[in-house]
Amino acid sequence: MNDVRLVTTQARLDELARELSDTEAIAVDVEADGLFVYRAKLCMLQFAWKNGDSSEIAIVDPFTVDLTVLGPVLSGSGPLKVLHDLTFDARMLAEANIPLDHVRDTSVAARFLGEQATGLQRMVQSRLGIELTKTLQEHDWAKRPLLPAELEYLAADVRHLLALDAILEGEVMDRGMADEVELECQYKLATALRPPRDERPLHVRIKGYGDLDDVGRSVLRRLVETRERLAEAADVPPFRIVRNEVLIDLARHRPTSELDLRRGFGRDRAVRNLVDWQHAVTLGLADEPESKPVVVAPPPDFAERRAFERTLSHWRRRCAEERGVDPQVVVPGHCMNGLALALFALGRNGIDPSQALNDVEGLGAFRILRYGAEWRNLGASLALSSGEGALASGEGAVSSGEGCSSH
Repeated sequence: MNDVRLVTTQARLDELARELSDTEAIAVDVEADGLFVYRAKLCMLQFAWKNGDSSEIAIVDPFTVDLTVLGPVLSGSGPLKVLHDLTFDARMLAEANIPLDHVRDTSVAARFLGEQATGLQRMVQSRLGIELTKTLQEHDWAKRPLLPAELEYLAADVRHLLALDAILEGEVMDRGMADEVELECQYKLATALRPPRDERPLHVRIKGYGDLDDVGRSVLRRLVETRERLAEAADVPPFRIVRNEVLIDLARHRPTSELDLRRGFGRDRAVRNLVDWQHAVTLGLADEPESKPVVVAPPPDFAERRAFERTLSHWRRRCAEERGVDPQVVVPGHCMNGLALALFALGRNGIDPSQALNDVEGLGAFRILRYGAEWRNLGASLALSSGEGALASGEGAVSSGEGCSSH
């Protein structure tokens, strides 16, 4: 642990910020306490970097210092930041008012290289032959003081990250997909800082909501509201108050007596707040029954659109095989729907998809330049098909014998 420094004073953090600003690349990781509190907070911040022929590691305690001095280091003007699965890290740093930019994500590189298991432990073992322990993966990092074993665990999460990045970057360059990996890292960073896509009420997101009757859905809404209130008051995650499965069961049976409620909760701690839960069920029963959301009927051209999506997927697989890369490199999965809609509009209406393609986030101008002509051929093939024949078979324009564009 001689290479690990624990930073707990502002003077030492200021010194660290100056040192990090002069490096070319920094391994970064963070820890929080989301399994133990209602709203997670940043609890630890770890760095690793090269200092000549040696490596150094610093563990920063956010509870004792003002982290804003690290802003320039972690911004786009600072050194390259290497993280593994950056989404969580970026969100926690943003909440601490430290925007993250100029990043590379080793999990993205691993996924684009076709790895099925992309966790840090697996990648360090497969590429470096080093076994990492994850015994403290669910540890409460808000606890102080930090013990030697905890410090070593924190250090291990960044100790090998730069070496792993160097190996994966070499493989990425050999496969000729550096542009794709860089764009995907930026896309992942941008989406990490946005609000969750699922904007539905909390109770609607619970598995089993759709299986309840109208009254049960109203009761579930009140139960979830009660759980959120109790969790916030106790400063614990909602699942530690009561599990989703228990709430669904209570909404289905709607017990109102103390005995039935105790039976419904079983061993869950929520029984301690019996009056609150009784009140929630009573309110739910008195509410206007909540109808199940209406399922929007598919558009008339749905079958034709699906056939075209299969054609596009077939093209992507074939192109990936010819390039010797994972299909995600050719077109990431999150771009497929936007790409399909743009090209489908070309086939149906003859509309030039150029603007629509530019609007597909994460697709990238270099992909449009590389594959644009083939995509337009795919879209144009719709004008010659009724949704059966070539399209239905998953072939379409890709059966013309033209190879996947290589430049």
